[in-house]
Amino acid sequence: MPKSLLVIRFSAIGDLLLTAPVLQAMAHAGTEIDLLVKSRNAALCSIFPYVRSVRIWEQEQETIINPANATYDAVLDLQGTRQSKRFTSRLNLPTATFKKPYLQRALLLWTQHSKFALTPVVERYFTAAQTLYGDQLLELVDLPEFRLPNYQNRPTAAYVLAVIGGSQEGKRLSTSTWKQLLNALQASGQTVVLLGGPAERTKAKALQEVFPEVLDATDSSVTQGLCLVENAALVISGDTGFMHAAALMNRPLVSFWGATHPYLGFSPWPKRENQREVFTRSRWTPLHKHGKVPFWAKNPMNKMDVEELTTVIAKMLQGRTTP
Repeated sequence: MPKSLLVIRFSAIGDLLLTAPVLQAMAHAGTEIDLLVKSRNAALCSIFPYVRSVRIWEQEQETIINPANATYDAVLDLQGTRQSKRFTSRLNLPTATFKKPYLQRALLLWTQHSKFALTPVVERYFTAAQTLYGDQLLELVDLPEFRLPNYQNRPTAAYVLAVIGGSQEGKRLSTSTWKQLLNALQASGQTVVLLGGPAERTKAKALQEVFPEVLDATDSSVTQGLCLVENAALVISGDTGFMHAAALMNRPLVSFWGATHPYLGFSPWPKRENQREVFTRSRWTPLHKHGKVPFWAKNPMNKMDVEELTTVIAKMLQGRTTP
């Protein structure tokens, strides 16, 4: 069993959050963990109480190499790319590497057939980690701990959290679709908070012009956004880091899927009774692992059945909020 371990995972928010069940499992086994990340994600890693130190790739990659044998017993490479593999080869330490199923994923995207569905990424992370522990069996944590800030601007009343962002257009609902959803939520008296990043502020303002009672939290930091997720009566989101956070935190969740699909291994984990998934009616799904829409395809999100999504949300809200 490694006493001191370097874990590598560069990107992105959702990917890092999904390391939490494995990181906590290894910490429970007695391993001290340092996490090597890209600088843009360093602040997020402060929420992991089971990580000893966060190390910055751009600043520390060379300084890690020389004393690596004196500092660490092994390396867990959860990035699994050429870049991370080149780096680990220079450390001269026992290394377990997260294996990416390139061929299976390509067949899934080509055929869109469930027989090529990928194992959830958390479980693949766990498989890689277990190889470092031999006969000592790790216990995967399905409700990991997070150290979140006290966010003063969080509503005190029950609220629905609408995640209006997404890293690619194939993960985002249009403004007009959100207007239909918000109209139904407002009609039922729900308090709604809009969450996203700086890129969503224009969309949030457009929605507030129609629904002035809606609260705009798109200026929140990532950790403040996670605090909003943790306390939401219901989270509505596409395939985003906040969606993964809702599942990990055991919050009621309605996720919608367009260019990406749970078959790609990034479904809400773990599966819980308080989750529902709504899929586009487009045949272009899954289309791309990151949710990109190629020039030759139409955005699958444009084929989302808004009536179905509205109905699923209404059922999930029964008894969960107090209008």
